[in-house]
Amino acid sequence: MSTQYAMIQGKQVPYTITRIPNDQIELDPNNPRVQYLVGQMAGTVTQDKLDELIWAKDQAKALAQSIFQNGGVREAIIVQPVGDKYRVREGNTRLVCNRHLAEQNPGDQRFSMIPAHIFEHILTEEDIAVMLADFHVAGKIKWDAYEQGKHIHDLFHVYGKTYDWLSDHLRMSKSKISEHLSAYKATTDFLQVHPVPANIKKFSLFQELMKKKDLKARYDDSDEFRQKLYGWLDKDRISDSRQMRSLPDILQNPDAVKALDTQGFDEAAKILITNDPSRGSDLFHAVKLATEALKAAPASDIQDLKGGNAQKLIMLRNLKRSLEDISTLAGITL
Repeated sequence: MSTQYAMIQGKQVPYTITRIPNDQIELDPNNPRVQYLVGQMAGTVTQDKLDELIWAKDQAKALAQSIFQNGGVREAIIVQPVGDKYRVREGNTRLVCNRHLAEQNPGDQRFSMIPAHIFEHILTEEDIAVMLADFHVAGKIKWDAYEQGKHIHDLFHVYGKTYDWLSDHLRMSKSKISEHLSAYKATTDFLQVHPVPANIKKFSLFQELMKKKDLKARYDDSDEFRQKLYGWLDKDRISDSRQMRSLPDILQNPDAVKALDTQGFDEAAKILITNDPSRGSDLFHAVKLATEALKAAPASDIQDLKGGNAQKLIMLRNLKRSLEDISTLAGITL
């Protein structure tokens, strides 16, 4: 073992570097990655159940494969002594992966132990929260969007971190922080009405909604709209953040709203495309842009044409011929 020091919230905190057998470590029941799922279960959640919840996440399988290819866990987990065991404070998923690899490869010593940094009873819950933000919000090993949103919410509401602190520490703009906070509250409200565990993945949809001021204002001010939106999300009428970007246009078209209610986004989008072909065609998108540009032609270009600018005149004639060619092929008169 060797002792090192970490700077955490202005404090020099000692920790010990070592390797610990898997069976001497327990998972953290307050692990942010599964906290919502744990909250859905009555009574005390066992270590086996925590393992099951973490292993069920898609990222865990991918991480286990990476650990196997690397010949073991390389990034040390962070633990604290609790009774006769050590409790994981950061790295629950790595521990679960290491355990499963040990089960799948009996006798392989690469997975029987895991590198760990042992912090004695010096770290506060706030210290842990700051460390997790360093690793999984601002750092390279990022949590899912919902988990990041929850952690930012806790830093702000539970630990009293200011917008300035969050912006500096997380390397994130204040507007982005506001989006995360608003999206987390909206997702939490949605989950209270539709408490299906898979619905936490819809955080990204609320995050996209919060980027649009008019849509956010409508969500904040209208209970009727909120309930209608909850229904669309619960029934997967809207299932992708990119679809949320088109929602303001859908809301302006009663037929599109009806299609969204009964069939979903794709049918609503078809109605928008019928009314505006540029939405579904690169060609007509270019036509729309060109038409708008021609209507707003600057005086300098018009004067160039009057002055006999040959190249600009050729471009306009080519455009005219192209329109004539396409109208002939289509059998229409422009």
